[in-house]
Amino acid sequence: RQSTEAVVSTQSTGTEDSHVWGDPNVQKVAECRYDWHQTGDTVNFTAYLKNVKPEICTVNCNPVKLQLEIYFGEDQVFSFNKILCGIIDPEKSKVIFAKTKSRGFDEKS
Repeated sequence: RQSTEAVVSTQSTGTEDSHVWGDPNVQKVAECRYDWHQTGDTVNFTAYLKNVKPEICTVNCNPVKLQLEIYFGEDQVFSFNKILCGIIDPEKSKVIFAKTKSRGFDEKS
């Protein structure tokens, strides 16, 4: 309804105008499909995203917490924060950015 009212008001003045809804510099927080599970000695996380930008993504983990910020698409970001059930060894952790998904593996201590 607000969009329609904005269009009507610009048409009634006879001038063309444009408006940006929101700040274009702000990243859009997005939901995505992901798989998450812990087994006896590993923690596995897979996010299914297209056009991931690995050069600006952040992955932080310590022995009890995993934090991810995965940037993808035009201006979207997927955030994931999880307290782990058990203790992992961050030195043995690895992250893989593939064409259609991002994967993380952590080994428990």
